Amino acid sequence: MIKSRSTAIFITLVILAAMSFGTVLTKLTYSSVSPATFIYLSMIIGIITMVTYTFVIKRERIPKELMTRQVWSLIIQIAFFNFVTGTLGMIALKYMTASTNSYLVNFIGFITMAMSAIILKELPGLWQILGALIAFSGLRVFFPTPPQGAELIGIALILVSISGVAYTNNIARKLALVTENKISNNIISTLAITLGGSVAVIIYILIDGFPPVVPTLNDWLVILYAGVITRAAGLTLWNLILRTLRSYEASILGASTVIWTSILAVLILQETLQVYQIVGIGMMLVGLSLVQVRGGSLKTLFRKKTSPLTETDKTQERTG
Repeated sequence: MIKSRSTAIFITLVILAAMSFGTVLTKLTYSSVSPATFIYLSMIIGIITMVTYTFVIKRERIPKELMTRQVWSLIIQIAFFNFVTGTLGMIALKYMTASTNSYLVNFIGFITMAMSAIILKELPGLWQILGALIAFSGLRVFFPTPPQGAELIGIALILVSISGVAYTNNIARKLALVTENKISNNIISTLAITLGGSVAVIIYILIDGFPPVVPTLNDWLVILYAGVITRAAGLTLWNLILRTLRSYEASILGASTVIWTSILAVLILQETLQVYQIVGIGMMLVGLSLVQVRGGSLKTLFRKKTSPLTETDKTQERTG
């Protein structure tokens, strides 16, 4: 466990910057590698990395006595919606700029909040509703004219993708309650990526064929980066920092990916951001900050931690 909050925040920002860098590199690689091939190769690498880390390096074991039919059902749901339908967001990157993709993906927090009201009966408060209204109003600013053509396809894919991941955010919290926090995050994450990722690999191989067409060594390096850093290391380190930071603190920091991605996209991909897009991004960040307010007071944000973070809090939501 990371004891220093400042260290945890620094590690979080490094993780998010690394993941943003991966998004930009992925967009760059799509010029020579198809999204389907990129996804199934990086998924295979991610599965191998997670299995090696959890079962070989950490030597953790699946607690068979806790693996009831309900627990397996919840893990399978996490696996499918996170690592099968969740991959549609990567395909969407083919149809839009990296900065737009990152901006839309960050709306996952608001969808998670809406679903939690239905699944977990956790109704949002005034600050949460106000934050959601501001953020969604920002969509009209970010898109002054209705999206059309390829961009519209990308938006539809992202909507399906983040809806699935938002659903798993709530299911993960339900799983923590059902198991009384007795199953480690590494076990759950490894089982989920192995089960769901394997299905995704089969689907995308059927779509794109095998052997894969990867023209250059640089393309292979980007795929390796995505598999190890984005899928495996990012997921593991995210769970680690959540042992120190509150879930809503991590969520607010997680929204910084749109900033890092936009900066890197401008520098590497020569993308441009209009003033209205920057305003829309700002409205989303303000809205997300308000959504994370606890206890009806803005003072609750990033205040000094006074009690250990519960496992339920750790699995509350993921935004990256």
